[in-house]
Amino acid sequence: MNSPDKKSRELRHKEQELRKREQEIRLRELEAEIDRSVPEFITSKYQEPDSQVNGKLKQWRRKIIAAAQFTGIVIAVIVAVRIASWLAAALIVGGIASIAYKIFFQEDRS
Repeated sequence: MNSPDKKSRELRHKEQELRKREQEIRLRELEAEIDRSVPEFITSKYQEPDSQVNGKLKQWRRKIIAAAQFTGIVIAVIVAVRIASWLAAALIVGGIASIAYKIFFQEDRS
C-alpha cells in the first residue's frame, strides 16, 4: 500500500516541477519577444529655441486674446442687462396701463 501512494506522490511532484519549468520557459520566451518587439529610440531633452522674441510674442498674443474675450463677455452682459431692464419697464408700464384701463375706462357690467 505504501508503494503505490509513494509513486503517485512522486509522479505528482514531477508533474508540478515539469509545469513550473514549462511556465519559466514560456515566461523567458515572452520576455525575449517583448524585448525584440520594443524598438529602441534615442531620446533627447527638449531645448527651447534661442530666440525669446517668438515666445514673448506668443505670450502677448495670448494676453490680448484673453483681454478681448473678457471685454466681449462684459459688453454682452451689459447689453443683456439693458435689454432685460427695458423689457421689465415695458411690462410694468403695460401692467399699470391695463389696470388703469380697467379702473377708469372699462364699462361696468353689473
